[in-house]
Amino acid sequence: MPVNADPLIRALPDRPDVLAKIQNGIYRLWGGVVRYAAGTDKGGQIVGHLVFPGDSQETHQRLQQLQDTLGKGLGSLQDGIGQVQQSMNVLQGLQSANLAMSGLNLAVTTAGFVIVCKKLDGISAQIQAQSQVIAETLQLVSDIQERNLLADEAQFRALTLTARQFCELGEVEHLKGLIAAFHKEYQFTRLVLEKHAPIAASSVERFAQIRLLQDRLFNLGLMLAHVQMKAGAAKYSRECVAQLERDLIELNQRRVEVLSSDRAIASRITHGQFADITNFLQQGKQLLPALSYQADVIELETRHPGLLERVSKSREIMLVAA
Repeated sequence: MPVNADPLIRALPDRPDVLAKIQNGIYRLWGGVVRYAAGTDKGGQIVGHLVFPGDSQETHQRLQQLQDTLGKGLGSLQDGIGQVQQSMNVLQGLQSANLAMSGLNLAVTTAGFVIVCKKLDGISAQIQAQSQVIAETLQLVSDIQERNLLADEAQFRALTLTARQFCELGEVEHLKGLIAAFHKEYQFTRLVLEKHAPIAASSVERFAQIRLLQDRLFNLGLMLAHVQMKAGAAKYSRECVAQLERDLIELNQRRVEVLSSDRAIASRITHGQFADITNFLQQGKQLLPALSYQADVIELETRHPGLLERVSKSREIMLVAA
């Protein structure tokens, strides 16, 4: 039986004690979690979870306010400065990720699910516009699985539309039947990216297509996590987010290694191409704190079902006590 979490929820600005303890180094921010700092009696123990507003602009503003508040503690002892600076770096990471993702709580809340659906629709439209080049990109993995691009796209769109309908109608049993299809789409997209990651030329000559496919992978991972949550499989929902984080790290690390070692390709990269690739890799890095946050809020939602939907409507950053 779920515990009523309402008495545990407070707006973070109404908890000056928490902000003060972050400033003096007793607490630390880890993603969206406030923990006791290492070296304290309760080192690593969770104090509470931060839940951000559902609106991305509100989240940006509240994160900026929180950064400003924490910054006021920089006049304290040197050890405290280090602790505060580390917490501010975490906030900056979440801020960048929030702007890139156009909203947090994507894998849990209904509003976040709609955002993911719209992003996938946009990616599908771009893929169709570039169908010939995408088909050539996929052709390189014909030894894994040959696909007719248009048939694949139609099947993919049907899957996302059906999942959205079942989620909105609360058809849990029907959602469970879609999980395998989502895994198939995710794994296929990952296999294409894995095939191209060791090919330095792909990261340059096929950059636009690789970026589209990685965007699809990212949003597929979030959609799969949401479907798992709605189907009552919170453990697997959290695993989906964790796997997505690992996949993004591994793919981008592989690209960096290959591009760094292939002098022939490196010598032909233009300034514009270098800037595009650098920005792409940097954006991938910026998404990692938000994925850690997604995993944390899934765990929080598991303990207090429905809490995220209620709290994310607030305009303040909320602290849910452990």
